[in-house]
Amino acid sequence: MNPSDHRLIEMHLQHGERLLARSEGGVSVDCAPHPALPHVYTVDPGKLAPGEPFRYVVRRADGAERTERFFAHSLDQGGPVDVWEGIRAVDNAFYATEVKEHFERRGFAVVRGVLSADVVSALRGVVNPLIADVWERDRAAHRDKINLEKVLLRVPYLLQAMAEKLGPLLQRILGDEVFLEYEQVMVVRAGSSYATKRHRDVDGGKEAFSEASRRHKGSVHLWIPLVDIDETRACMYVDPLDAPERTLEMTMRAGDALFLHNHVWHGSRANTSAVDRASWLLNFAPAPSRDESNPDADLNLPILRGGQPADLSPDVCSRLVREKHTFLNLFDAFFTYDPSRLRMVHPDNRRESRERPAV
Repeated sequence: MNPSDHRLIEMHLQHGERLLARSEGGVSVDCAPHPALPHVYTVDPGKLAPGEPFRYVVRRADGAERTERFFAHSLDQGGPVDVWEGIRAVDNAFYATEVKEHFERRGFAVVRGVLSADVVSALRGVVNPLIADVWERDRAAHRDKINLEKVLLRVPYLLQAMAEKLGPLLQRILGDEVFLEYEQVMVVRAGSSYATKRHRDVDGGKEAFSEASRRHKGSVHLWIPLVDIDETRACMYVDPLDAPERTLEMTMRAGDALFLHNHVWHGSRANTSAVDRASWLLNFAPAPSRDESNPDADLNLPILRGGQPADLSPDVCSRLVREKHTFLNLFDAFFTYDPSRLRMVHPDNRRESRERPAV
């Protein structure tokens, strides 16, 4: 059959899952990834029972199957693309429930295309000049990795759009009250041997941070790459809760979002590619954190109030940036760059950075 006769289906599969098309009489055929379109799969109707309706079936890594009840098509009806109603919007109630189930069972979940290509391009336009500036000023101190804090909070309505798009999913995972604890852009230099050690976020990275880690056990990490991620580009890896002996390489496209459970073991590989790996990390919690010794340690920005997106206008975000000038990420076990002070601020920083005077 001519490939142009194939039916297309957009489906947001998780790592290790396969998509099949199954006729009413039981005939099944694998759906193949589209060669050019992300998250789109093709099926050859000629391999299915002629004239019989069919459904799409998701087969999980453990062999269990989930039938998508939204699809029951006769082969001679409809257009060439089978679109799950609302699949492009994360606020689809059914999809949000499926993502939560996967997150709790496996310890992670990927949501495709949270940021559009245009938004990713705009964010890179904010981040790339800062990266160049940091390494130009003090390349020896930063070497392989830098963290840029609060630089994307200033992008107008970015957090508002994120809250509206991810609101139903955050509500299912964390509840009606959701707060942004911290956010940062993490950059791993091209051609670097730097790699994040295998760890769990619930452990706080180091024993010295155990008090801080106890405050964050109910939080959820959201990691969004700003460049496409393959095995050579500081790829994240996860040991699923339901199959800890099987490490999964989290290859992703720019703008995809990875939700990480606090108890799942994970880390990242070296960046052997020729491209700096830039990613955006956000941490959400069901309640404001309280640290009397360092009240500016966390942003505590309301994202959802009563299950609805809070006011995250540019004025709100700009005020937060001004008020949290001493913000320190307690969970970065390596080092953090504070652009407002033009020096490293994390206690694990290398000596030459600690001794550099504040400007």
